[in-house]
Amino acid sequence: TDDIHILLLCGIHQLLRSSVQSGINHFHPSITQRSGNDFRATVVAILSMLMVVLLPTLAQTQRQSMHLQCNAHLRQLARAATLHTTERAGMFPPGLLYGTDHDATSGDVRCWDWWRRPDGGLRPGPLWQYTDVTDPSQVLRCPLAETTDPTWAGDPVTGYNYNVAFVAAESGSVSGAAPGMGAWDLVTPKANLDGLGWLTRSQCRRAGDTALFGMGGRLGGVNKFMRSPVNTGGYDVAYGGGQAFSDGRTHVGWIDGHVSSRRHPFQGQHWDDLPDWLTSNLDWPRNGFLSSNALAYDPR
Repeated sequence: TDDIHILLLCGIHQLLRSSVQSGINHFHPSITQRSGNDFRATVVAILSMLMVVLLPTLAQTQRQSMHLQCNAHLRQLARAATLHTTERAGMFPPGLLYGTDHDATSGDVRCWDWWRRPDGGLRPGPLWQYTDVTDPSQVLRCPLAETTDPTWAGDPVTGYNYNVAFVAAESGSVSGAAPGMGAWDLVTPKANLDGLGWLTRSQCRRAGDTALFGMGGRLGGVNKFMRSPVNTGGYDVAYGGGQAFSDGRTHVGWIDGHVSSRRHPFQGQHWDDLPDWLTSNLDWPRNGFLSSNALAYDPR
């Protein structure tokens, strides 16, 4: 961290000052105390200048390390989702389910990242059993996320979002649940998919070009549900589900498992036709979409 770097530099600073003092003490007796003081002042000034030069470099190095860590997290997430498909007949982890599989009214809220129990307790969502995470406190959090505030239903921040626009299943409101219904009975047919509720791995023909996980970004914070800029289910939802561009770039985990970066935050092809109160939810260009249309989101 920056604090550690500063402490190291201060330690070097003090060490060199001690060395200078030791050297002065061994100078010829004819050298005056004043010249020794001037010498020390010169060395201290040089060291201070070096610190001014080095600190930005150290901060930049730390920032780069955070980007690399983010990429590693996204690679784990994409791999975990793939493992899920191999055990669940090609189905990706659900993005959001209300209730349990047998009781939609149980009070459980199961998101891909966190599972909130009826008593308010939290446990990792369905994705994490396919990673090395064994403790809820170890749930991966994007090191580049610019907020630590809870964002959705009070869940802790992960800083990543998941493609529910086309790929993952997403429940509608539990208020529509009838007796005997389970969580999967509430899954909303996606207008983007012509009425399908989700896609399986075999239906993803453009796996290398379709985003699965990314860095979620919206006005004032993060988001956990990745949307398309042509989200047929509503543009108000779409513009709250963009990608965060940190230091001018965003990182993406694609369906085929590879991770890469994008530097251009798209506004979406309907930007000019939408009201400001809606598009402002994106907070462009701090956040943006991965394509102006559904190209980066629809794997078919």
